Amino acid sequence: MTTAHRTRLPTKFYQEDIVRCIDSPNVYGIVLRCWHDAEDIPPLPSPFTDPLMRSLDRGEIGVSFFPGGVRDIVPESNYELVDRTFQSGDYCKRSVDDVRSGVVTSIEAQARLVHAISGEQVEGWRDMKEVRRATDVDGGDYVIYDDWIGQVIELFDELLVSASGAFVRLPEISSRLTIGDKGPDILPNPEALNGLVNYPKGAPLPSPDDTVIDMKRTILAICWLAVNQSLDPSVAQVKQRPARFWSGEDMTKLTVIRMRLDDVRVGDKVLLENDVGVPVTRYGVESEPNGAMTIKTLCVRETKTVVNVLWQDGSQESLPSTELIPYLNPDEYDCWPGDHVLWKLEHEEHAAIVQSVNSTDRVAVIRFANTGKTETVSVLELDPNGVSDWAAGNPHTHLGMRRGDKVFIHREGTSNGFESPRVPRIGEIEEWVREVPVRPDGEFSGWRRTMADMGTKIASERKEKPTVSRVKHPTRDDASLSWFGEVTGLRLDGTVDITHPNGSTAIYPLSRLTKLYDSLEQFEDDGWEGSDQGSHVDNAEGVWHLDADATWHCDHDDSEWEDEDSDEDSGGMDVDTWADENDIPLGDGVPNSLISRDVTPDGTDPVSPFPVSSSNTSPDSTQEIIVHEDEDGPAASPWKKFEVLPDAPHDHAFYSSVSNQPSKNFLARLTKEYRALSTSLPDSILVRAYEDRTDLLRCLIIGPENTPYEDAPFVIDWMLDSNFPQSPPIAHFLSWTNGNGRVNPNLYEEGKVCLSILGTWSGDRTETWSAARSSLLQAFVSIQGLVLVKEPWFCEPAYEKLRGTEEGMVNRWRLRSFPRIYFLLTPPYCVSRLYSEKAYVLSRGFVRRALETPLGGLEAEINWLYNTQLSPENAKADENLAVARLTAGGIIMLERTLSKLQTILDQM
Repeated sequence: MTTAHRTRLPTKFYQEDIVRCIDSPNVYGIVLRCWHDAEDIPPLPSPFTDPLMRSLDRGEIGVSFFPGGVRDIVPESNYELVDRTFQSGDYCKRSVDDVRSGVVTSIEAQARLVHAISGEQVEGWRDMKEVRRATDVDGGDYVIYDDWIGQVIELFDELLVSASGAFVRLPEISSRLTIGDKGPDILPNPEALNGLVNYPKGAPLPSPDDTVIDMKRTILAICWLAVNQSLDPSVAQVKQRPARFWSGEDMTKLTVIRMRLDDVRVGDKVLLENDVGVPVTRYGVESEPNGAMTIKTLCVRETKTVVNVLWQDGSQESLPSTELIPYLNPDEYDCWPGDHVLWKLEHEEHAAIVQSVNSTDRVAVIRFANTGKTETVSVLELDPNGVSDWAAGNPHTHLGMRRGDKVFIHREGTSNGFESPRVPRIGEIEEWVREVPVRPDGEFSGWRRTMADMGTKIASERKEKPTVSRVKHPTRDDASLSWFGEVTGLRLDGTVDITHPNGSTAIYPLSRLTKLYDSLEQFEDDGWEGSDQGSHVDNAEGVWHLDADATWHCDHDDSEWEDEDSDEDSGGMDVDTWADENDIPLGDGVPNSLISRDVTPDGTDPVSPFPVSSSNTSPDSTQEIIVHEDEDGPAASPWKKFEVLPDAPHDHAFYSSVSNQPSKNFLARLTKEYRALSTSLPDSILVRAYEDRTDLLRCLIIGPENTPYEDAPFVIDWMLDSNFPQSPPIAHFLSWTNGNGRVNPNLYEEGKVCLSILGTWSGDRTETWSAARSSLLQAFVSIQGLVLVKEPWFCEPAYEKLRGTEEGMVNRWRLRSFPRIYFLLTPPYCVSRLYSEKAYVLSRGFVRRALETPLGGLEAEINWLYNTQLSPENAKADENLAVARLTAGGIIMLERTLSKLQTILDQM
């Protein structure tokens, strides 16, 4: 019998790749979307829908073509890779299945240039160091004025368009056009420009030959972020935030900071520093109002890039960019030589600098910052990202630096005020920047409306071509801006190479640096925070979606959500088994039938007999808890799936919250919830409720079989607010990872449980909480069945579609087996993914934590489970079972847990 092997096609292209059509070699394009990208929510329907805004099928890419800017979704098999875009600080690999990664330290790029208008080619390849952008300032550029650093948020342009022999001045905010753009969509209908002096009366209608021949920035909108950190505090405090809008002669007071030469792309408009002999086009004559113009603007048609890479093992290599792939989703433990990290143990942490990383064994050589000594440690014990700071709600600190970071430099003899390797980051977005850009009718609103009116007025009042008011750029002999710079190198002793605006470089200790938190980063962070909220808003008009034919459809949900007190089965809970409202006492608010839970002499529970049957459990998500008998019969078991205790434990995450007087409706619903929990919980989920706090619960979920979480305890505390069941229950996960990262993408170190039914992640309407269809039982089982899974890496929504593909797989290791010390520490499967190994090792620590620090209301159950049911004596010896194979880094971390478990065992 022949075994069918599934072919896994490698990813061919990535975002910003430069591609060429195989059948038409003169057609180039930039890849903007790939099938494996994380998909954004599509925009609302619009008559101007971007052709790229539909879901991609595997094997398709979204491309913006050059010349012309046409955008389309095409089969990737029709295109070949010309160049791959990297910047300093990017991460890369040689191939998808390579466990070793590198960081780009610098690039060496060359370009083929053509004239932006005529298309005439410039001879040979030109080094990118010979070119500069055709515009003096662009959106996103940093600007400096009076010791303030700001960022250009918006621009107003005046475009000069050649249209059938006439010149038309076109004022435009957020212009999409650049010099050389050509086509019938350059000019609007002449009536739309009524009142603009420089639009000649009787000007021709838009035509395919209309061409942009010149462009001037007339107004800049600048968000001022932070002030020079080298100033004396008394001086810095009196520095007033500069103006929002800049135009005319005022623009000459601004200094634009452009330090990166590796961000020029195919299609960009540039100028050569030495333009002797380059092709030109000429327009007009001196006697005309616009004078004679010589256009030297060029366009980047093709690039080739050599990337200098620092690999994790410390070796360095220069490679064509096409021989590398971007490493888009680094593991949270990934680090590279020169990185500042925290080595985290049980109750201590040590600042260190990474010297090298063995990515196969997952171990790193680190150099301690205080002593200079080196040690080989598990990367699973390293924090390269300051995870614990974020978990503690302090996003304004950062661990170390990364190439490409923009930084302030404190004057010599002073520091940033933080203990290394933590570095502060500063930058405050002004509130006006966040204003809604357009009104519902499509017109600009807020400050953009003001800016558009200003620009139009300037253009209409001008009688001749605009006066050029150029911003300044730093010169090589200007050292006045040495208080600012860009990180260009990380040294193994922990110091940092900084390149200043004038091109000079210097080495600084980390303690003298503060990171700039710019507006783009803040907008990105705002977006992620917003997506995590997952709040569901009903759309009375239906839900819009885009189908494969790029057609928008609106699905109307005609179903009525049933009333919460309906006796009909709503699909979310078994209403027929719930108690009647007569079970609700008028006194303490807890159903009397659920307070007393007697245990029979044989150790069974009358509601949930023990030993339990697994008939009501899912084999994929739960496991049967087996009672081992001794000579006198079955062991007495405290394993009650549901129980109401007299008092809530003091260690409950919500114990200090204010408890509101429960309403009659709340108690009625709670009775039904309790009844469902008492009869329908899987054997591996325990729930505890409390007489004195009806708004609190605690659940213990045992990790399912054949997952990295097998036999590990996961404890979640719950609170029901006064709006329950109209609002979902509030969860707090007790994370015991000691600051070493998440044990699961959906279980955060700070306690957040990310799940659609809890309203903490956006999902389909059928997945979100409904008072009529959802239940506590459903929430508990969802966590066990949807979160604690065999391949937790795919719990990330962006990665789920990569399941079974080469992008979603990592190398399988051939390493030594780990000794069988505890049955619960050696699950019968091979840990074959980096994330799964991490989840497995971290969750073993949960066992130790649960035994070391008793959990209120679950002490007996925890001790019984791990000291009786899953002890080494009760483990079944089966030599045919696969033993765990971990990397050396995983073993180092696991040995610490085993040592502490042995200590606990010895003390019993």
